[in-house]
Amino acid sequence: MRWFKHVLVDVAATGLIVFAALTGAGPARWIVLVYTPLMLVLKVLALFLGGLLHLARPQGEAPPPWFLHGLYAVNVAAPLLAQWWVVAAGWALIWLLSALAERKASLPTA
Repeated sequence: MRWFKHVLVDVAATGLIVFAALTGAGPARWIVLVYTPLMLVLKVLALFLGGLLHLARPQGEAPPPWFLHGLYAVNVAAPLLAQWWVVAAGWALIWLLSALAERKASLPTA
């Protein structure tokens, strides 16, 4: 569980997304509306600049893929329940880009 400290921001963001979706709280909703496109841009950059990602986190401390996929599933489901279609679509795209980056990272390098 040494990896858990590396995903605290991800867990907090998921908690905020769930809170905003369930309560509709104005400030939390605005944070989600700003955070979602920011994460989308970062995931696009991570996919195309994936070679730099290994510098950010040592290999032995990466969270298991199932954990991150679980967070992404919640990040898609909560906005869907709140009928925030664009936010849910954004998180579905973030999830897809993350899966593509994960697959690209696992391919053998020549």
